[in-house]
Amino acid sequence: MYRPHTGSPRKKNHLLQSVFFILLVSVSIYVLLQSPFFEIKYITVNGNRQLTEEEIIKLSGLHLNANIFKVNLAEAAKRLSLVPMIKSSQLKRSLPNKITITVVERTAVALLPVQNGFIKVDADGVYLQKGQIASALPIITGLQVRVPQPGQPVSAENLPVALSILSQLPRSLAVKLSEINIGKDGQINLYTIDGVQGKLGLPRDVAYKGTVFQQVLDSLRQTGNRIEYVDISNPRVPVVKYLKQQPEGQP
Repeated sequence: MYRPHTGSPRKKNHLLQSVFFILLVSVSIYVLLQSPFFEIKYITVNGNRQLTEEEIIKLSGLHLNANIFKVNLAEAAKRLSLVPMIKSSQLKRSLPNKITITVVERTAVALLPVQNGFIKVDADGVYLQKGQIASALPIITGLQVRVPQPGQPVSAENLPVALSILSQLPRSLAVKLSEINIGKDGQINLYTIDGVQGKLGLPRDVAYKGTVFQQVLDSLRQTGNRIEYVDISNPRVPVVKYLKQQPEGQP
């Protein structure tokens, strides 16, 4: 007698298990994407000093009460990368309802004179924003500057040299500088906020020359003598020129 083939019970069980698994995954995804339990309730920001937490959250495009699985953290990081003051960022989900944004900000280290004012640049030569001479940053002069869009590197020959010099100087000296000048012959001159010129010569042994310059300034200030310049192009034999004292009664 002919009996129709209906398949083995094992195959039927496998089919039912597959259907059940797909259904379970679908329900789980639906719950994850729709449940209020996974709505963002906290967005925290770390590493910011110049931009506020509110500014960074707004710039990232993230919002409270959005589903934590639906937000695109890569897109948020891309938005933050377009902000001139932000060098890098990392975004992290913390289930069930928290996003953490960690940023590394760019810090202005110098001013560049441009048409109609000054611009701030960081240690990489990136244009951050417009600046003012009263911002307590040294001005780098002697350069031909082509101003890009904010967030882009400034194109100027010898700007990397000037920034490298600034990074190698003792911090105690760098904060007292008003100007760094690079001459056409490549000679480097520093000017302190007190008006003292430091002749570094060519950009070699900068850290050592800076230390000697600082030591000479510290020792001479104790004497009360006014200095015109200190020549440390040969740091082993620094040369000091004093300002001439005016006779009494003359301005």
